[in-house]
Amino acid sequence: MDYRILGPFEAFDGERELSLGGARQRAVLALLLLRANEALTRDVIVDELWGDQPPQTVGKVLQNCISALRKELPGGVDTLRTVGSAYVLQLAPGELDRDRFERGLAEGRAALAAAELEVAAERLTTALGLWRGAPLGDFAYEQFAQDEIARLEELHVSAVEDRIEADLGLGRHSEVIPEVEALVGRQPLRERLRGQLMLALYRSGRQAEALGAYRDARRTLLGELGIEPTRALQQLEQAILAQDPALDLEGGRRPQMQNASQPGRRAAEPLVGRDDELALLEAGLEDALAGRGRLFVVVGPAGAGKTHLADEIASRAKTRGANILWGRGWHGGGAPAYWPWRQAIRDASTTLPQTDGNDTEERFRFFEAVTELLRAEAAQAPLMLVLDDLQAADEDSLLLLEFVASEVAEMPALILALAREDTPRLDELARVATRMVQLGS
Repeated sequence: MDYRILGPFEAFDGERELSLGGARQRAVLALLLLRANEALTRDVIVDELWGDQPPQTVGKVLQNCISALRKELPGGVDTLRTVGSAYVLQLAPGELDRDRFERGLAEGRAALAAAELEVAAERLTTALGLWRGAPLGDFAYEQFAQDEIARLEELHVSAVEDRIEADLGLGRHSEVIPEVEALVGRQPLRERLRGQLMLALYRSGRQAEALGAYRDARRTLLGELGIEPTRALQQLEQAILAQDPALDLEGGRRPQMQNASQPGRRAAEPLVGRDDELALLEAGLEDALAGRGRLFVVVGPAGAGKTHLADEIASRAKTRGANILWGRGWHGGGAPAYWPWRQAIRDASTTLPQTDGNDTEERFRFFEAVTELLRAEAAQAPLMLVLDDLQAADEDSLLLLEFVASEVAEMPALILALAREDTPRLDELARVATRMVQLGS
């Protein structure tokens, strides 16, 4: 199957385009796609698609939609299954264009971080080529699609910026100027685009225009937001004024690093066979960097690669300017309460508050204090928190994770919780997590 939501909603079985029916039936399929491989109860589907005032016949309408989709989808009831009072759409890796895009984006960014610019430009261009228009455009006014539309639109602009960065590193400054000027016109508050335009103009021998681009950026930011440009943009202006040789490319192109490894990854084995999981967590990292915090719970047996996966994402987060905090449970016994949190936060710029006793009110105040500590850390720089071996953690550590998860959406923070299948409170964590990621052995 080939499902496409990066533009008009389409689905293909090989060369055959599927008939997806009317607007409501298409919305049912789109919702199930966005929550693929997850059981959605009828009540959840009705609430997402019809809101507070569904028609009296909503149950029959939904049943008819499901029946019609099963007739059209290859596999029928095996593809769109009933589980109790819920429905599950089975989606294999790579069947949804969104997932293929995110995988290509993750590969392109990894190549960019390793200074493999030709590879980065090719992977990012291919990933962006999957876009045919506005994401989920058929559902622009449907409430269930709003968060995903906003996330994908942000991810698309960021991917374009990454591809432009690769092109600039390859000496294609003159070629990208018209594109970047058009993007700045549509996204006038994005300082990364402003900086790319300044650099492209300067490298094309248009220093005065590059300085004019900075003045325009400053005028817009002051007028729209009442703020000065970031220090990075101000430093770029100063470098252009000084004609700093560091802005130039040697011979018009940046020398390629052959077989370059990602910074800080020389001793780490390459991660193989986890492309889908990497793409998902990379998308979560992108959300976190944009200020929309995420919690992923990665579950699997010993040796499944949970820590290796988290280490890879942490390395990528570090190259994007995030601070990394890492703690783990202790299997040997005798560890104090909240040991994974104490390990992680000892690397923070502030210290973990003290707590004594098991009074529930005091515990709540402690949870609030930890959450505010993380919020303050994330305000200084984007934050990635890894809590490993949670099967060995005390129950209060898991309760604290649930509490923080309820607040993380408003922080620029990514939390990865790594656990085995027998970890207590996994069901409770699943309810507050962005996604549960299941790893096989």
